[in-house]
Amino acid sequence: MDIVKQDEIRDRVLALHRNGGGKTWYCGYKSLAKHYSVKEGGCTDWTGYAGSGKSELLLDILKNQAYWYGHKHLVHMPDAGTVEEVIGKLIHKLSGKQFEEFYYNEQGDRVLIEDRVTEAEIDKYLPLVLESFKVLDPQTKNNSKALTPKEFWKFAVEKRHEYGIFGAVIDSWNYMRHDTEGFAREDKWLEDTLSFRNELAERSNLHFHTIIHPTKARKDGSGKTIAPDMHSLKGGSEWGNNGKSIIIVDRDFESNTSDIIIAKAKPNIVGIRGACSLSYDVKKGHYYEFVNGQTLFAKPLAPEQPAISALIPNEEF
Repeated sequence: MDIVKQDEIRDRVLALHRNGGGKTWYCGYKSLAKHYSVKEGGCTDWTGYAGSGKSELLLDILKNQAYWYGHKHLVHMPDAGTVEEVIGKLIHKLSGKQFEEFYYNEQGDRVLIEDRVTEAEIDKYLPLVLESFKVLDPQTKNNSKALTPKEFWKFAVEKRHEYGIFGAVIDSWNYMRHDTEGFAREDKWLEDTLSFRNELAERSNLHFHTIIHPTKARKDGSGKTIAPDMHSLKGGSEWGNNGKSIIIVDRDFESNTSDIIIAKAKPNIVGIRGACSLSYDVKKGHYYEFVNGQTLFAKPLAPEQPAISALIPNEEF
């Protein structure tokens, strides 16, 4: 413990003045831009009820940044299904064609998908998926809960140079093993775990995304489900206290439009609290927004050369 000295801190203060506290990356949506951007060496926590579109939006943003900036991510997504199911979702994102064979309509009828991705297209997009998304296979005889959050984050740091990864994704928190031994209460374990994560992200310059389910749906006086908040999460006060950026995705299940609520954005260069709306194209697997009456899918701020466009000529994500 000591007092800060001028000769030790001057360079760091000047660096903050020059770069604003780090580098941030645009997500692709104008309506979201002032509220949220992905910070190098930061953390984002995502929540929303099942089916709200939180995982889809996160994957859309990661896909955009892989395409524009060459960002690669380590992903551990047991909540999204098996490893092959996760890869199927990512092929849908990159190809714009659905992976599944059929869907059920509102009448409960089974409908075959006409423009389904072909096996030849899978062979085309699989190497692109595996180049940008390092899909974790825990290789355990039990389930993925054998892995703790700290073990996952440390693995990401250990492999960041080998795989060239920009960040790491947990989907979802409840699938991880919560090793609370040595802690009197789970909230104390959560405080310790999130503090460890925040410091590790800052030191390693990796960005850690975490999806957490709300504990229980909240309803208003009329019985209508209302959006969760930070306090709806298990250990909610600790997520609020220790979280950096916290995003809530909420959707009326009769609509394809989700409300994106930025409940917390830290540091200031990430964005400001607020909300916007994005709609989802089920067939393409892409979010879009309405700007001045126009339907706009994600695009970069500047007409820069996409990082992997040479691999998929004459196509866009």
